[in-house]
Order: sequence, then structure tokens, then C-alpha cells
Amino acid sequence: MAQPQWIRMNRDQALRVLRQLSTRKDAVVFSQDVTEVCWRVLPFYTDYRVYRLTNYATMPTFTMSYLGNGEEYISLDGTANPIYAVNEKAPLALDETNVIPYLEFFFSNVQGSEGDVFLIKDPNKMPFMSSLNLAQQQSIIRSFRPLDVAADPAHNGYKVSGTLHYGGGLLAATIVIAGDGKLLFQDQSLLLSGIHFPDSPYTPAWIEG
Repeated sequence: MAQPQWIRMNRDQALRVLRQLSTRKDAVVFSQDVTEVCWRVLPFYTDYRVYRLTNYATMPTFTMSYLGNGEEYISLDGTANPIYAVNEKAPLALDETNVIPYLEFFFSNVQGSEGDVFLIKDPNKMPFMSSLNLAQQQSIIRSFRPLDVAADPAHNGYKVSGTLHYGGGLLAATIVIAGDGKLLFQDQSLLLSGIHFPDSPYTPAWIEG
């Protein structure tokens, strides 16, 4: 399933968002003249979108992301709490076509204790694959376990089995995505260690492509 594209707001639309955000108790000051505001739909929400604010007044640029419905904006802070809070306000509409995008969105905005969690769909397209030596690349391809999505009536959700990159290693794992969007990891096993990405595989808000 292709990811929805970012849509850049025009000046008036962007100013409205910036003014709404400026009234928050935890408001971050964004320059109205040099801040780009973009949004993209999320296939598992009806009312909420993800908003990306990029302030070009600083070098490097400063970016923050929010989940919002046009009136309320919840800052994505690297923990699961903002996503779970939105899930309570706007119940998820998970199905077999959008459960993987939900996982990608979740992992791109929630860090584990040992860094980013990256769900590998195709080892040949894994970020930074070319930075690894040939033996490592071949080991990744041999160890890879393709994604499998199955309904999980016990949790009113889905189970996704496959391969993850986390903490410098490849893991085989089953992830339970409950109907309320909460995640539970099962049956984890290390496939390959010593695989380190030089940088985060994610964009500031969500994996592209």
C-alpha cells in the first residue's frame, strides 16, 4: 500500500495552524514567515491527520510533528502516549490493508530504549543496505522472514509476523496490534547481530515512499 503524499498548506492555512498551536501551554515558537506546514492523511484514522511543521529560520532546520483534527493538535514526542491518546479519541479503523502502515507510523514516531524499530518489508530496499559489506548484505537476505498479517480475534486486532531491525540486530518477531492500537511483542528471536544503521531510517514524521 503506497504511503499518502505530503500536502503543503498555503500561507493562510498554515497561519491558522500556527495560531492554533501558539495558544497551547507548551507552545513552541515558529516564525510565521519561514515555517512550512504540511499534512498527510493516515489510512487508519478518519478525523486525524499528521502535521509536519518545519522552521527554516534555523540551521539545521527545526521540525515538529503533531496529530491533529483541525482543532486539536497533539505533539508526537517520541513516546507511544500521544498515539494512544488519539486512539482513545478517534477509534482506529484497522484492516489488513492499513495495519502495516499503522506499524510504520508507530515505529517512525516511537523510539525503543535502544533506538529506532524498523519493520523490514524488502531486505533489498532496506535503508543503508549499500553501506554494509557484501557478507552482511547476504546474511540479511538469508535471514529475512517475509511479513505475514493475520486476524487476531482474541485482541480484536491483528498479528504481524516478520523481521525487524532494532538495537543493531535483525529480529524475528510477532507483533500483536490490538483493536485500540496498542502493541504487544511476542516470540522474539535474534536472527543476526552487528547490523548498524549510520542514521535513523526515518524522516522526521513518517517513513517516505
